[in-house]
Amino acid sequence: MIMPNVWGQGALFAFSGLDGPCCPPECMNGSLLGDLLGVRLRGREEALDLYFSLRYIRDIRYDLVSSDLILAFLTDRGGHEFPLILTFLDQVTVAGLCPPGSLRLRMVDTEGTPENCGFYLFREDREEGTVFTLSLREAVPVTPREVETLRDKRLNYYRAFRDRMPEKAEDRQLLLKCISVMRSQVYSPCGMFRQRWTTPDRIPHAMLWLWDSVFHSFGMIHMETELARDALQSVLDTQQSSGMIPHMARPHTVSGITQPPVLAWGILRYLERTGDRDFAARAVPKLRRYLEWNRENRMDAETGLYGWYIREDMPRNRCDESGMDNSPRFDHPRPMGCVDFCTFMVQEMQCMAGILSCLGEDGEDWDRQARDLKERVNRCLWDEESGLYTDLDLRSGEKTLVFSCASFLPLLAGIPTPEMAGKMARALTDPDAFGTPLPLPTIARSHPLYGTDMWRGPVWINMNYMTALGLRAYGMTELADSLILKTVENIRRFYLTDGVVYEMYDPQGLNSPRALYRKGPVVEPYAPEVRYQTIRDYGWTATLCAAMMLENPSLFGIPEA
Repeated sequence: MIMPNVWGQGALFAFSGLDGPCCPPECMNGSLLGDLLGVRLRGREEALDLYFSLRYIRDIRYDLVSSDLILAFLTDRGGHEFPLILTFLDQVTVAGLCPPGSLRLRMVDTEGTPENCGFYLFREDREEGTVFTLSLREAVPVTPREVETLRDKRLNYYRAFRDRMPEKAEDRQLLLKCISVMRSQVYSPCGMFRQRWTTPDRIPHAMLWLWDSVFHSFGMIHMETELARDALQSVLDTQQSSGMIPHMARPHTVSGITQPPVLAWGILRYLERTGDRDFAARAVPKLRRYLEWNRENRMDAETGLYGWYIREDMPRNRCDESGMDNSPRFDHPRPMGCVDFCTFMVQEMQCMAGILSCLGEDGEDWDRQARDLKERVNRCLWDEESGLYTDLDLRSGEKTLVFSCASFLPLLAGIPTPEMAGKMARALTDPDAFGTPLPLPTIARSHPLYGTDMWRGPVWINMNYMTALGLRAYGMTELADSLILKTVENIRRFYLTDGVVYEMYDPQGLNSPRALYRKGPVVEPYAPEVRYQTIRDYGWTATLCAAMMLENPSLFGIPEA
């Protein structure tokens, strides 16, 4: 079976909550090195590089490079082949086998020895190789057989997906890489989270985000339906007494703003796939309170449109509530009726009606609210000249005419007429607007601030996923398929060269995402501790790439489930 085997600097290496207790800040997180064959392991305060000397090695063959297992074979100058295994024993302990005498440790930005800095090493040198553990708790003895048993357990997890693999070998590698990243996103129950919960990136954030976790559920449901349910329930667990669901949470703290409301959509999709009516019924009161909070706190009373909370004092992060932190849409702080917020609310109202229908209850009131909001969006936010939706400046009453990836989201909720949808499709293929080699840039190419910094140009996979769903709903199958194929091809191409799946991508399809700005210029070598850069092995890129492939099996030669 072909496995993901591309080494990449910054690729995530971490213990999964699928395998045992795993909760921040106790757990050890790591990332693969670029200059050495090894991994940078981060403890509670210090970091250490665990690597392997290649002094007498003439060849390396990687069989598997995943988020929790490295399996390689090193050949020395005499032609002797030695296995290299690196994996996790638990959330604070890595274990491995390596060629005799090759194990090395290097403290990062710290004087002293590993023991003085909270790391504990066990090693036993044998003629056939060195067996070792490195732990944050204590020296943990281990035998070669125990390491091999861990190896086999992790390998068997990936082998369980052999019947859902794409036809092309490179697509198989990508899909299993995405499944590997999904494993690394999972934490075990702790704090307010009574079940497993997910994070978009163990490094640098290690927190739960509202819409990220919903998007995680779309991919994780293909791994384990209960895992998708856990991801959604954990978002519900963050709800405050006011009804607000925060945009970000740790096990014991939450933020004070919200994020795009997509939770009812996620729960309806889960319900339709599993038939789990009990879970949906328990979720309905929380969903109702959250949508009511949005109406009471984010709706403009005069227009009935919804607008995000925008920070006037944070020019590089005006609107993280929208998820589109530094989009040019928010460069001039002002109250707006926002096309994305309105679209998500229409979608949530429709999904609430759908959930209630599945439960045998009346959802007509939610359908009516959705129809009313659709009418307001089409009347206030549609720009006939451009054939796109835009935000409304509530002070001046004028449309902002800043066109972004959000301009296409109304397709997802069925807001435009078929004629309007056709005009939107033309903008999607116009090279001066959004028709880049890799659609969908987050801001129109014609915008004077179009560039390479986060939401000011680069492509984000969640937006492509939602736009493709919207196109398909309007019967534009060829365009939807093209968007999916181009998206997956681009993720695959840079995975095969860089060994990671990235947070965002170059719409020209030319530059590696590692070169893209992220609220500031790139720091080399990759150092998220210095500046957050394009995050590597990013959550929804993995989950939605997997969803695109598995939900469109005919495009990738995947056997039907």
